[in-house]
Amino acid sequence: MDTSDGITIQYRGDKNFEILVEPSLAKEAKIEGKDHDIQRLLFVQEVFEDAGDGKRASVEDLDEEFGTKQVMKSAEEIFEKGDMQLTTDQKAEMREEKRKQLVDLIARRGQDPKTGNPHPPKRVENALEEAGFHIDAMDDIEEKFEEAIDLLRPIIPISLDEKTVAIRIPLDSAGKAYDRIQQVADVKEEEWGNEYFRCKVKMPAGVLSEMMSEIQEITGGQAEMKEV
Repeated sequence: MDTSDGITIQYRGDKNFEILVEPSLAKEAKIEGKDHDIQRLLFVQEVFEDAGDGKRASVEDLDEEFGTKQVMKSAEEIFEKGDMQLTTDQKAEMREEKRKQLVDLIARRGQDPKTGNPHPPKRVENALEEAGFHIDAMDDIEEKFEEAIDLLRPIIPISLDEKTVAIRIPLDSAGKAYDRIQQVADVKEEEWGNEYFRCKVKMPAGVLSEMMSEIQEITGGQAEMKEV
């Protein structure tokens, strides 16, 4: 059976059980913790003893292991409790995705304490390479963030200072502005009124000035923002 376009999830109980899942959806659900629909997630709607050989698990084995003869319920448990079996190419692709995500996170959260400006992503990327930083396909970005910052500090000056800002935006331009706010800030409070959208956000100090300029451009200068 051709499994090259799917990722195998392997579950070892009394017997071996495997499912094939869509790579992008599986990574979002398994690694990033996003909600998923098992029927959309399955690359092939079957449970296997060996996906590579196309050997299907019997309904009796499913019932004995998972307490159900239903493929979808068994597949859900296999997905939740099983391990992702990645090819060398898939691991390399995911490592590259994780590395880019981490560089972007550092560039958004960190800033040069001398200037208050964010470090460009390329500078962060080069510094991580100089520090010999390594990230694996299954690593959690947030968990690796602090490790990366500790390794970067001897190479480039970096601060993680944050600012809390109260924002008020006319309702007719709130949607687009809110999308941008969510990209760079952590929304702590929000209120959608009849005329205005109000929120309180926390964000890296280095991106505050840029974000304020962008929000004013989106709202035609009608936004009100102040540090609190």
